[in-house]
Amino acid sequence: MSKDVYILAVSQISVQEPLTLDWLDDPLRPSGRYAPCREPDFRPFFTPMQARRMGPLFKRAAAVSRKVVEEAGTGCPEGIFTGAGLGCIANTWDFLESMCTAGEEALSPTLFMQSTHNTVGSMIAMDAGCHGYNCTYSQDGISFESAMLDAFLQIRGDMIGNALAGVHEELPERLAAFVGKGAGGPCEYPLSEGSAALMLSGSVPEGKKAMCRLSDVRILHRPSNLDEVVSAYGASSVLGNDFFYSLFGRSFCSSGLGACAAAGMVASGRVPSVLLVNVSGPDAGLVFLEKA
Repeated sequence: MSKDVYILAVSQISVQEPLTLDWLDDPLRPSGRYAPCREPDFRPFFTPMQARRMGPLFKRAAAVSRKVVEEAGTGCPEGIFTGAGLGCIANTWDFLESMCTAGEEALSPTLFMQSTHNTVGSMIAMDAGCHGYNCTYSQDGISFESAMLDAFLQIRGDMIGNALAGVHEELPERLAAFVGKGAGGPCEYPLSEGSAALMLSGSVPEGKKAMCRLSDVRILHRPSNLDEVVSAYGASSVLGNDFFYSLFGRSFCSSGLGACAAAGMVASGRVPSVLLVNVSGPDAGLVFLEKA
C-alpha cells in the first residue's frame, strides 16, 4: 500500500529574501540581464574556517539543507536527492581556464575534485552525517523534478522514511553570458542562480505539522496532451514557467524555488492545491501539492 508523502519544511536562497518565505506577501520582481542570489548571513551555520574553505554554492546548499532538516525534526535524512543542471560550473570553468593558462601542467586537483555535478550532494551528506542513498540528477531544466520523482517513489514504496530533496545552481556574473545560450526560457527574464531544499517524509513527527502533501510527481517526454493532463488534476491553482521566472529569474533551479513558494502558499491557506508545471525543452515536469 502506497504511503502518503508530506513536505515538512522548505528553505531557499534566491533573489528573494533568503531562508524565509516571508517575502511571499511582497515579492521582488527581478529584472535586467542578471539577477544574483541575495546571500544570507552564513555565520550561524559555519565557523570562519569552514566558510573560507567553501565556495558560495556549497555554503548555500549546506545552509538550506541544514535549515530544513532542523525544522522538520526528522533527524539525519535517510536519502539525499539532488538536482544540479550546471553543477559546480564556477570550479569547472576555473579548472578548464587553468588548463589553458598552465599548459595542462601543475594543475591543482581541488578544482577538478569540486567541479563534478555530484559534489554538492556529497558535501550535503558529509555535512549531515548521512550514509544512506545519495543520487544527483543533471537533467538540465528538469533536474529538480527528476530528484523529486526518485524521492517521492522511494517514500511511497516504503523504501525510505524521509528524504532531503533539493536543487542547487550557481552562476557567477562572468559566466552569465556564456550560460545564457542554453538556459532556456524567454529572454525578458534575467539569468539567475539559487538553492532550494525540501524535507519530505512518509509521516509527520510528533509535535510537528506538515506544510502540505506531495500528492504526485510526473515527468512527461514530448507530451501531446499536456493540457488534458494538467486539467485532470483539478488543481485550484496551476503555476508554470512564467511564475517561476518572474519570481526567481531563469535558471535550472527556478522550478525548485517555485516549489518552495508553492508549499508556502498551501501551508498558509492561500490556495488548497497547486500544480507546478515546468516545461523544459521536450520535457514537462509536474509536481502536485495539496493541503495536508
